[in-house]
Amino acid sequence: MSTMSGIWVAVVIPAYNARDYLAQTLQSVIDQTHKALEIVIVDDGSTDDTASICRHFAASDPRIRIVSTENRGVAAARNAGIEASKSDYIAFLDADDLWHPTYIERMLSALHPLPNTWGAVYALHRLIDPEGYCMRSGSSLNARDTIFTRHLVFRFVGNGSGFMVRRAVIEKIGGYDPSYARQGIGGCEDFDFELRTAEHFKIETVPLGLVGYRVHSAAMSSDRSQMALSLLAVTEQCIARNPQLPTFVVNCARASANLYAFSKFAALKDWRRAATSLKHIYHHSPMLASGILFKLILSKADRAARRTLSKAWPAKEQKGKNFRKFEEIDPLVPLVGGWTRFRTKALLRHLSEIDRSGECSAAASSQEA
Repeated sequence: MSTMSGIWVAVVIPAYNARDYLAQTLQSVIDQTHKALEIVIVDDGSTDDTASICRHFAASDPRIRIVSTENRGVAAARNAGIEASKSDYIAFLDADDLWHPTYIERMLSALHPLPNTWGAVYALHRLIDPEGYCMRSGSSLNARDTIFTRHLVFRFVGNGSGFMVRRAVIEKIGGYDPSYARQGIGGCEDFDFELRTAEHFKIETVPLGLVGYRVHSAAMSSDRSQMALSLLAVTEQCIARNPQLPTFVVNCARASANLYAFSKFAALKDWRRAATSLKHIYHHSPMLASGILFKLILSKADRAARRTLSKAWPAKEQKGKNFRKFEEIDPLVPLVGGWTRFRTKALLRHLSEIDRSGECSAAASSQEA
């Protein structure tokens, strides 16, 4: 850390009616082992106690700055935070998530020594409940270097709190796109920003669960329908921006996005939209669609069998699970989530070859220029 201690990092935290979790989030930033931070909280038109919580923390930490705006959505709030900051590195954190104390130190140590062609670094996450207890790992799947097509299909980051960029990225691609919120399909602006970064820069990874991604009913991600529509829109925008993408990559991306949408619509029992997504999956990947239908049939049969068995043999009371607080977990403990099937590995290898060829990314042409 000694060689990095004098390098300043801006932490941008958009906050809208975040009183329930904001104090914990801010404390996780204050507790970072890397201390050269400018902490910019953007109060996005909150109507609860968010502003007073911000002022309370700012009164005792001169690194904290508060920017107040009318409610315009998370993308516009992040952009306001970027504009208010000065550091050469910018890290983003949502107001309900947590960072491990070594997050900034590890991210900066990974990105700073690399050439400027490497524009960003991301970490992995663990899912936490409203009280901050770890429920399970996020995906352990990750990749580095030129990752554009792989990220388009597999979405390695998975949330807005695990991404750090050089300011040069902002100068090249601009900030977050607020148009999704204006269309009523906000939620995946972070994925859009990551893709636009990957189109022009190489990206490093710190494959550790350094982010506590909080799952609760008030989170934007809890609106399943909106998240599904947002991801579909981001995917289509990316495909439209990159007409050079091979048909194989386009089919994989659309199948992956519609698989996500199908899971959200099915959970809501929005069978019309779920059927539409399944139709798109079948069009782009018949084998994947067949597998989904087979799993649905098995799932229905399994639920019927469980109901029958539960009547005959009532379940015994289960003991509570031994959850631990996010901050108590050693970051070196490996993540156990992710896709490990042979077909997934083969797809990753194929997409990796396409990424290395440079035919799909604007990074190669921009570097030559």
